[in-house]
Amino acid sequence: MRSLISLCCLMVLMAGPAAARELSPGIIGEDDRVRVEGGGPPWDAVGQVNVAGYRTKGRCTGTLVAPDLVLTAAHCVMDPVSRSPAPLSTIHFLAGVNKSAAKGHAKAKCLHFPKGYEFIAPERFSPRRPGPVPLQALMSDIVAIVLTDPLNVDPVATADAGLIGPDTPLTHAAYPADRRFVLSAHRNCRMLHLLTGQPLGFTDCDTHPASSGGPIFIEADGAFKLAAIMVATGGEKGNLALVVSKWPELAANRSCP
Repeated sequence: MRSLISLCCLMVLMAGPAAARELSPGIIGEDDRVRVEGGGPPWDAVGQVNVAGYRTKGRCTGTLVAPDLVLTAAHCVMDPVSRSPAPLSTIHFLAGVNKSAAKGHAKAKCLHFPKGYEFIAPERFSPRRPGPVPLQALMSDIVAIVLTDPLNVDPVATADAGLIGPDTPLTHAAYPADRRFVLSAHRNCRMLHLLTGQPLGFTDCDTHPASSGGPIFIEADGAFKLAAIMVATGGEKGNLALVVSKWPELAANRSCP
């Protein structure tokens, strides 16, 4: 099964800067994103996931779910040329970025992927593979980044299974490429359709490159909880979000080999 999907993450080959211009903005209808003013929970737990390597640079968004644990999209930490994880020393998380300041910074200590995760690079990195990234490749596009140091930031709890549906008000937050140093949020967006039997669904939450891995919050028990992460844009069909409750072990595993 294939889909006309492009990844939201901004991953640029150092030798090919034109790749950035090929990405779809991912805006659905009007741009309803607003800048988040002030900090505090849950906003401080949202941060930039930056990869600064020899051949590639990656810019995504992630969420702190424990003082030393970040959930984001798995493709955000993958080298599209080698198809392997980027060196840990090149993966950075900056929490609560606001212009030139941040609430905390740490590098990756280790990575935990879902069992059986397989990275498939976008077509521009795989000229021998015709067509766009298969939809199936996004079904487990999530990774837990264990940080080298705990951050002094209130983490966000993950939502229980079954709490997200077509009538659930959602809030998507991210550090998109067009507003990289100010947190943006689309409030009261919706899940348009959940794929039957799958943790993947289409939303009408507005995105922009570098929104990959950005949280989709729901309000439960009087607090924002992490229900899903943004993984791709599907053009006019909506943007694709991955429900995180399928992998509770990722949000609980803070150990490294």
